[in-house]
Amino acid sequence: MSRKFISSIMIAAIAATSLSFSAAPAKANDDLAKFLVGATALVIIGKAISDNNRNNQPSRAYTSHRPDPQPKKVRKPRRYALTAACVRRHNTYDGKVKVFGQKCLQRHYHYADSLPRHCKVRLATTKGTKRGYSIPCLRNEGYYIVSSK
Repeated sequence: MSRKFISSIMIAAIAATSLSFSAAPAKANDDLAKFLVGATALVIIGKAISDNNRNNQPSRAYTSHRPDPQPKKVRKPRRYALTAACVRRHNTYDGKVKVFGQKCLQRHYHYADSLPRHCKVRLATTKGTKRGYSIPCLRNEGYYIVSSK
């Protein structure tokens, strides 16, 4: 049973026992006592029903109707070919790294400036700083390597 229901019954029991009845009560006092007991019983029953109904209903936060979100459109990357002749191998302090050389791409492709900027990398090599484009990043963006035969 719920905690509120039990506390309501306890309050009603205390209220009922606090009424004192005399040995020869007057008719008016008897009617008043019956009215109070009946009203208390009705309040307790109403409160129990109200608590029970409130527990069965879902909370308002879950009943608000929101339209279903539109599924995100999966963007298929455009496919662009980049020549393998522009792949450069650099010795860095972390080991050997392959990147597309920035100058080579600018010489061979008129759209080299439109390559994704977030794929640009700056490498600290044993022969100074080199700039280029990360091969895995460009592959994720839809570019692929064509052999330079």
